[in-house]
Amino acid sequence: MFKNSLNFLLVLLTLAATNVSATLITSEDFTSGATGWSNNSTSLINGDSVLGGFNLFGGGAFTEKTFNLSGNQSSVDISLDFWKGDSWDSEFFQVFVNGTLLFNQSYIYHQGSQIAGQQHNAWNELLVPISLTFNTTATSLNVRFTSTLDQSANDEWWAVDNVVINDNVVANNVPVPEPSTLAIFALGVMGLASRRFKKQ
Repeated sequence: MFKNSLNFLLVLLTLAATNVSATLITSEDFTSGATGWSNNSTSLINGDSVLGGFNLFGGGAFTEKTFNLSGNQSSVDISLDFWKGDSWDSEFFQVFVNGTLLFNQSYIYHQGSQIAGQQHNAWNELLVPISLTFNTTATSLNVRFTSTLDQSANDEWWAVDNVVINDNVVANNVPVPEPSTLAIFALGVMGLASRRFKKQ
């Protein structure tokens, strides 16, 4: 009985693990440009192509793109590399997804090291990996990058790179139990099985 219960539990956990599959929506490193972005200006940082950059994305700049989704997903994972450039003074980089502010973080000029832009010994560049999850069952996804900068792009600027979006599709629309629920269920089954095993 104990062995059969464990086998049953393993089957349940395997089924739960396979109910969700990630589908790649986009993976963009901007090497071949920035097709579909509302502002598709690209530049180089250390020889790497980025969307935006010095003299391009400063005060008031934004870029956005809308992606198609299946509508069968429960959530979407978004990752990107953000570049902070030059004289930021506690201003914010922002990511909006379908109109919702999903990322809002401030930065300052001395963070990072001198890499690009102004050759000012106190104005540095900082590379920040960002990972976000957005719960949605919609059939489209609008991603908008912007900032609260108020100076021109030769004074303070930003860029993004390596934008990757995956949607998490639930197979056959079967809800997937939370890990904590699975853990409690597993402990219960194992407890019952061990009690019966001891009685025998």
